[in-house]
Amino acid sequence: MKKVCIIGAGLSGLVCGMRLAKAGFEVVILEELTSPGGLMASTHMGSEYIELLPHHIRRTDKALHSLSRELGIDNKIKWYDAFWYGRASRKKVGYFDGGFATLINLLIQNITDHGGRIFYSMSVSEITRKDDGTYLTSCVLSDSRKYETESDYIIFTGSCRTFVNVSHGLPLTMNMRDQLMNITYHSRICLMMLMKKIPSDAYIQLKFPSNKDIPFARIVNHSACFQDRNYGGQIVYLVGKCQISDPLWVESDQKIMENYFRAYRSVYPAIKKSDVKSWRLTKVRYAVSEQFPETDLSEPIDNVFVCSSALTNNESSSGVPENRMDRITALAGEICTRIISKEKMNSEHKEEIVITAI
Repeated sequence: MKKVCIIGAGLSGLVCGMRLAKAGFEVVILEELTSPGGLMASTHMGSEYIELLPHHIRRTDKALHSLSRELGIDNKIKWYDAFWYGRASRKKVGYFDGGFATLINLLIQNITDHGGRIFYSMSVSEITRKDDGTYLTSCVLSDSRKYETESDYIIFTGSCRTFVNVSHGLPLTMNMRDQLMNITYHSRICLMMLMKKIPSDAYIQLKFPSNKDIPFARIVNHSACFQDRNYGGQIVYLVGKCQISDPLWVESDQKIMENYFRAYRSVYPAIKKSDVKSWRLTKVRYAVSEQFPETDLSEPIDNVFVCSSALTNNESSSGVPENRMDRITALAGEICTRIISKEKMNSEHKEEIVITAI
């Protein structure tokens, strides 16, 4: 049985883990954080799960719909009319009953049911290739202990830059390293607020008064679209995009919240601080890549794969990266297909050698 080490327990890592575990591979997933989900991570709010970053499903998300059917949860996607501020028309967007935790939890269940293992609080420090062609992944645990695991394949699901930083033990060409390092990213700061009320029926607002200093790029009125749930209030996201050189990035959560809320009130003066029942701030260092590479970098060396949203370019895309779940789900599926095909070819080649020898 061939072993696959998957680095990252976000959507793409869990999709790879499920597909390969079902195909008979020994699967080990290493996650730096204490919980799964990555950019789709959720928290409890009232008696429901809610994502720390806003998400929805589009009608055109073919890979996600296929995955939902495979897992038997396509009937849990409910469709809602969404109004974008400044646009005359509405569009349908989907959301899982129980939130996207429904999808994440079922992926984990499928992985463990097929013998896969997920380890948390594992910070990968180095990936090296051994003399026999297999790979050694070294990790540091939160208590400073070390952990190592050997595997035949590696799937790295973080940012391209992080991959380069932990791959000094791999025989990557200088050109390959440069191409991966040249993929630059915007960071994201997202304030999720549980409100007593929300002042707009628009799902997403992108335009603000030009004379105001607004640190966020969009307002996402989750509850205006997906209606009342058991959160104990109504959910609003204030989503900002910045560079880590921005002074706001290093501020405390409390100061960022005050900055964001002050700007929010400048857009909706009727809102008061007492309308906020609770809040949660999320920072993502490598949130959205600024451009797609011109060449396919998803397999920088044999049997090592990078499954990153920055590598999901295709001919029909606009060329402007958007961290969309469907593209990374599709790339995860393509990588799994390539690994399974490789093993099938290797197995057939070995059978031919045995037959020839006889």
